Amino acid sequence: MEQLVDNRYKIIEPLGSGGMADVFLAHDNVLDRKVALKVMSGRYSSDDEFVERFRREAQSAAALAHPNIVSIYDRGESEDGTYYIAMEYLSGGTLKDRIVKRGAIPAKTAAAVAGQIAEALKVAHDRDVVHRDIKPHNILITEGGDIKVTDFGIARAASSSTMTKTGAVMGTAHYISPEQAMGESVGSASDLYSLGVLLYEMLTGKLPYDADTPIGIAMKHVNGQLRPPREVNSNVPAGMNAIVVKLLQKDPENRYASDQEFIDDLERASRGESPAGAATTQVMNRAGNTDGTQVMPPVPPRQTERKKRRGLVPLILLGLLLLALLGFAGYNYLQGASEPEVAQVNVPDLTGMTLEEARGEYPGFDIVEGGTEDGTDEAGIVLDQSPSSGGGQVDEGSEIEVTVASGQNEVPNVRGGAEEKAGQALSDKGFEVEVETVESDDDEVGEVLDQNPSGGSTEDVGSTVTISVGSGPDMVAVPDVPVGSSESQAASQLDSAGLALGSVSTTESVDVAEGGVVAQDPPPDTEVEEGSSVNITLSSGPPQTEVPDVVGSDVNSASQTMLDTQLGYQTFGIQSSEDVGTVISTDPGAGTTLDTNTVVAVTYSLGEPEEEPPETTVEDETPVTPTQPPQNNQNSNGNNNENNNENNNENNNENNNQNNATPTPGQTPSVNPSSPSPSSPSNTDGNTSGGGSDSDDDNGDGDDG
Repeated sequence: MEQLVDNRYKIIEPLGSGGMADVFLAHDNVLDRKVALKVMSGRYSSDDEFVERFRREAQSAAALAHPNIVSIYDRGESEDGTYYIAMEYLSGGTLKDRIVKRGAIPAKTAAAVAGQIAEALKVAHDRDVVHRDIKPHNILITEGGDIKVTDFGIARAASSSTMTKTGAVMGTAHYISPEQAMGESVGSASDLYSLGVLLYEMLTGKLPYDADTPIGIAMKHVNGQLRPPREVNSNVPAGMNAIVVKLLQKDPENRYASDQEFIDDLERASRGESPAGAATTQVMNRAGNTDGTQVMPPVPPRQTERKKRRGLVPLILLGLLLLALLGFAGYNYLQGASEPEVAQVNVPDLTGMTLEEARGEYPGFDIVEGGTEDGTDEAGIVLDQSPSSGGGQVDEGSEIEVTVASGQNEVPNVRGGAEEKAGQALSDKGFEVEVETVESDDDEVGEVLDQNPSGGSTEDVGSTVTISVGSGPDMVAVPDVPVGSSESQAASQLDSAGLALGSVSTTESVDVAEGGVVAQDPPPDTEVEEGSSVNITLSSGPPQTEVPDVVGSDVNSASQTMLDTQLGYQTFGIQSSEDVGTVISTDPGAGTTLDTNTVVAVTYSLGEPEEEPPETTVEDETPVTPTQPPQNNQNSNGNNNENNNENNNENNNENNNQNNATPTPGQTPSVNPSSPSPSSPSNTDGNTSGGGSDSDDDNGDGDDG
């Protein structure tokens, strides 16, 4: 089959095949839409009758505009002689598919379906067009569940002469009317009979007549005894039972007189009322009695005349039967008079093959696609067949109707399930699974939060379904906020890492300047949820303490008090009238608030000199802080005040002025671990002066030489 028909219709995939044509899903490149393209089989292209019948289908259907009739878009002949019809594409499948999959249909649904078909037929019959091939295969279902009639391939005007050879019978054996089977002229009542067979099948899931050969089936329509649908399915309401029996009357005159009369009875039966038109039909059960729910008909006006002819009825029926048999024999002769007698062969098992493989391996059978079924099998695999294998022998060349895999399946809804179970459920339906992780709450870890395609959609077997599985919140590492950073710097660094600045507290710190970061919580490199808060602690500066009041106390005691108060000190001795070693003053003064470890200048008395030399100040060598306690470096040379005074007298005024230099209050000088502590006023000679002393006593014993 060409992939492009008439330079316009691109073939996508086959949809089905029948006796005279194949149907494909195609794309109309001109109008950019999907169409069902019916292409006449090449073996009939030289048969003028089939070509004309094919053309007539397009003409018949195109003239019938109705919501329940498939629209015809175009018809034509390609350059290679291929005849085609482009028509409306419906993806819902056929009514036959529905019956095969689910069996009997509820009575109200069946009545609604039959009503829509009857509405379509009414339009056709009003235009004097008879369909002649009403069957569930030719009833398409829209996505919305509505019904559309298609395939007017053997339709003809009710008043026109037959185009078939003498004795030829058009139609499908299971749904053919008695008058069609006998080669007689047909009218709207013939379509209603076929609709009755279809309604019977919908209500029971079975056909009213069946046999091993098409001829046998057709003859049962002519003279077989009908088993009412209510006997097959006790759930069929009495009203619907009566309607079906009336539709399947052998004599067209005993059926419904019009489509509207049938539609009215369907509506009554759907409301639970007794059908008026069917009340005149006598329904015989197997015991020969009438169904108790039916009303016996009144005597028709022509009853007297019919009684006179009663004796002729058996002869007439026998004659009709002989004519039917002769008609079928003539048809078979004309269709293949040169062929030998048809052999009986076993029905092959086609399940598991593709439709193409089955046709290639068993060319002696007419293998037709009767419907598709979703599942895990690849497209085109034969799933079921009728007749089934092992069911006896049939004529060679008989039709085998197969149900094939559509190659599609319904995607299960796995949202809300666990990842492992969801993947298994999708695999069991024939789909590949792709997993992607997405951020989620803690309680959604491992849960399927979304899927694409969504559950309930129909997709190709083997296609990929992507599931989104919760992985919990995104985690980030807490950065190391440098000690000493400002609050704004810390906030900027945390924001860059996807975190937020949390609480800000303060604490005293000797090492970090006021306002600098001292600590953080959580600590660096801790994994936390993105967007979490990190708390920081800022320095409020060193601890504060007050200068104690030590004036008047002994210098050694005062020094220890300074250390106990977390202050440093540096002592300065001066000659005064106060007792030796008595603290005269502090700088800063008592009560001043200072940072801890700040050095306080402590001035104490050296006593009164014997003579009146210039006032002398003795500075200890190194200040002392609480973190650098003084060493008790007591001189053991027994130098007395006299020697001290002598040494002091040797110091000139220039040296005295240098030694009188006092550190700025609050200054924290560097700490010398070997710094001496003033242990007693007697140890206040030049050896205790600050680093600027000009004393020549290098030995520290007061002796220059």
